[in-house]
Amino acid sequence: MSKYFSYFPTVAYDTFDDSGKSKVVTDVFKRVRATLEARTDKTIYYTYNIQEGEKPEHIAFNYYGDAKYHWVILFMNEIEDPQWDWPMDNYSFDKYISKKYGSGIVAQETIHHYETIEYVSTSENDIFSKGDVILPGGIVVDSDFEYKYTIIENGSLPGIEQTLLSNQIVKPVSNLEYERDLNNKKSEIILLRKNVLPDFIAEFENLIIKKR
Repeated sequence: MSKYFSYFPTVAYDTFDDSGKSKVVTDVFKRVRATLEARTDKTIYYTYNIQEGEKPEHIAFNYYGDAKYHWVILFMNEIEDPQWDWPMDNYSFDKYISKKYGSGIVAQETIHHYETIEYVSTSENDIFSKGDVILPGGIVVDSDFEYKYTIIENGSLPGIEQTLLSNQIVKPVSNLEYERDLNNKKSEIILLRKNVLPDFIAEFENLIIKKR
């Protein structure tokens, strides 16, 4: 493996600390994409939630026994830029927010977008059962969005039109909430099971050689 990473170029990313230095990492996606069967075979990988402050090297060391296998984690999750595709720790996140919005308070008090609040049926009719979702939550909409739907009771047509007003189904999402949600979504990754790591590396090296 000593010459393994010589196949790839490197990329620098900000470490988000006070050193002002960048860290050089291997860009494993320059020439080979996630084409291996391992990415779609759930029997050989499992989901993992990244803990506060964990880096690919930490997870590779703890799970595979060697930090050098951090590239496997990046590859399996199609992470091309470890600076932005990997979740920031709390310190880095706060620093990022302050730099982008001026302060956490400003980010919290300014609205990024509006989205729907899930609305469910509270009664039975010919169209909906009690508890059925009429309007899903999380849809990006305008602040004055209203939703119309029709219910039919006892087969009576053409039905009764209902209107959900914006104050019932729309909520603002602050810039802080939006950025935090984006960051949190990056925390769930997949890990290749270590018992298949040797076969994975062998197949990956074959792909690299073919693409040279």
